[in-house]
Amino acid sequence: MRRQIASLALVLSTSLPALAQSSDVKVSDAEREKIEAVIESYLMEHPELIVRSISEWQRRRQTEQMLPTVGLYRGYLENDPSIPVLGNPKGDVTIVEFYDYRCGYCRRHYPVMKDILAKDGNVRLTALQFPILDRDGETPMSRILSRAALASNLQGKFAPFHDALMTAPKTPASEKEMLAIAERVGLDTTRLQADMKSSLIDKAIENALAIGRDIGFEGTPGYIIGNDILLGAEGPDRVRQAIARARADKAKAGQ
Repeated sequence: MRRQIASLALVLSTSLPALAQSSDVKVSDAEREKIEAVIESYLMEHPELIVRSISEWQRRRQTEQMLPTVGLYRGYLENDPSIPVLGNPKGDVTIVEFYDYRCGYCRRHYPVMKDILAKDGNVRLTALQFPILDRDGETPMSRILSRAALASNLQGKFAPFHDALMTAPKTPASEKEMLAIAERVGLDTTRLQADMKSSLIDKAIENALAIGRDIGFEGTPGYIIGNDILLGAEGPDRVRQAIARARADKAKAGQ
């Protein structure tokens, strides 16, 4: 750890001459050594800053690598009529969410997203089915729940069904349990089961899986908000900051 901290201190200190030159401030070698010592001492006392800094650097680097691919699919991800929409359908900022109903992080982060959509009346969210947690030899409940969710959208009841699935004490472990939830929110379960067999629904799921993997999502949840990509349940502050940046970028582009 000491070696990593010293290395970071060196990286920071080596940038000082350029910074000083740009601001017309002269830094002597002796002063530079003192600055390096202060930086190293501070980081030794607060090593968690190293972890946070490295994590943030990795996040930004990964986002930069993913954004060009996002651009290829943004129109589809934000506007395709087959993708369910939550929040304000005419909102000025769109959140694209890739999720799996069996994902514990998705379920724990759902109240955060629900609260943001409720308090910010000018945000819309497109819900991309990304059922990646099924395993060979097991009932493919992630895929079954994704099919059911898209089928519920055909009855205009995606929002209540989605909410019921995300807030249920436990994720349905069988189609029978899923249908019981569907019935409670007022879905026609006979029609739901028929619509779940639609090749168009399977195609929509395959599209989301292919696009998500092409972008670089390896887990859930994953969010695209303007030029921000959030990998995992990063909490309300990160989401709100991304929304604010997306709005600012949009306003700047409109000038």
